[in-house]
Amino acid sequence: MAANGIIQHAGIAVILLLLIGHHSTNAFSSSSSLSSRTSTIRTTATAKTTRTELYSSSTSTVQPSESSTIGTVGSGYLPILLSKLAAHRQHGKSWIICPTADMDKMAQLSSIDGFGTPQPNLELVPASDTDRVEELLAETDALMIGTDDVESVVDPSILNYLMDPEKVKNLKRVVAMSRNLNGSGMGMFVSASRKAANAQVWDNSSAEAYRQYEANVQSAAQNCGADWTIVRAGTLKGGACGETNANAENADEAAAKNYPQYLHQSFYEMTKNDIITWQLLFDCNVRGVKLARGDVMSGPGFKAVFAATGSDEHEGDSGRCGVAEAMLRSLEVERAANVDFGVGTVASREVPSEEEWESLFRECLS
Repeated sequence: MAANGIIQHAGIAVILLLLIGHHSTNAFSSSSSLSSRTSTIRTTATAKTTRTELYSSSTSTVQPSESSTIGTVGSGYLPILLSKLAAHRQHGKSWIICPTADMDKMAQLSSIDGFGTPQPNLELVPASDTDRVEELLAETDALMIGTDDVESVVDPSILNYLMDPEKVKNLKRVVAMSRNLNGSGMGMFVSASRKAANAQVWDNSSAEAYRQYEANVQSAAQNCGADWTIVRAGTLKGGACGETNANAENADEAAAKNYPQYLHQSFYEMTKNDIITWQLLFDCNVRGVKLARGDVMSGPGFKAVFAATGSDEHEGDSGRCGVAEAMLRSLEVERAANVDFGVGTVASREVPSEEEWESLFRECLS
């Protein structure tokens, strides 16, 4: 390889390491839109895969198949959850870029058994291995981008690298997690709750950076001929499988179902800062989801002090599991191309079924 090629690859490796690793310590610590249409799911039926006109096999959708490839980029717990869920949903290949220092932790969180045994269709790619990243980009059908940290957005140079028309030949859809940016339900109480109770409370203080990020995602996607979807979140909570009855410490945990498609239960130890982690209680109590088209969801307002680490349904919250499901499932929905929608929480001990997810998207995007 020519010297300038080596320098270029080294530069890309540094950029990727900065993207994935810059906020890893924080992320793994314990601590103008379309009209509104909201749909809500509180209870579930038995899951059964169905396909209707909402899930057309058009060139703008990416349906799970042996040949579909989903790539994930970002920092924090949400990207790990996205990549694990993509593998569980039976896409042929799911891959995620990982900082070397976090490989073992990410392998544990993305495993079913907690011993780092990956699903056969999930690949953890070291950020330094740019050759492998570019091999995967060449066959990738969809990219999912998200970060946990409320102050982090992906740099335009990274977006342009990931969506370089010379590198991505099959890319159909880019799904990026953004935030609720309308400012409703924000203010001094929300800012105070972030300082006093939970550093990852979304208080709208980085709204302008996120607006520019959304524009950068849309521009890069259009430049390589892909559709885009913006999925909005508030304060991210939970994200794991729940607790097994054998390890339950109270009645709420004992009654909750276990969902192994989400992060391994070691997530709760990693985020624990009290005798009982509120992240676990949240996952036990708030599995329901609501969607709203556009940037219309509200923050917690004067209830922010109760919502910051609350394990009940609150305005301004978004469950990581619900956000990840919405991002991944939007790939299969033709009407989700080139639109934005928000994800909120609904009290429920069960996740939405296949039929209920279809209803959520239909009501939100019709």
